Amino acid sequence: MMTTQQLEWTGSALGLLGAFLVATHSTWADYGFIVYVISNAFLIAFALKKKLFGILTMQVGFTVSSVLGIVTAQF
Repeated sequence: MMTTQQLEWTGSALGLLGAFLVATHSTWADYGFIVYVISNAFLIAFALKKKLFGILTMQVGFTVSSVLGIVTAQF
């Protein structure tokens, strides 16, 4: 079981990686949305453990937008 600090930092690091991938506009850019979804899972778990409902709401919204990115991606 991961600590809340591990959940927070793993989610944050993956979120940054996803943003970098999307920003490259390279052949790898669409994979950034997959990385975002994984990041969202970590940050949702973090928000639930810490009872941070504003962060939870934001991460659920980001998950929906990331899934939309995956659906429209051209892998």
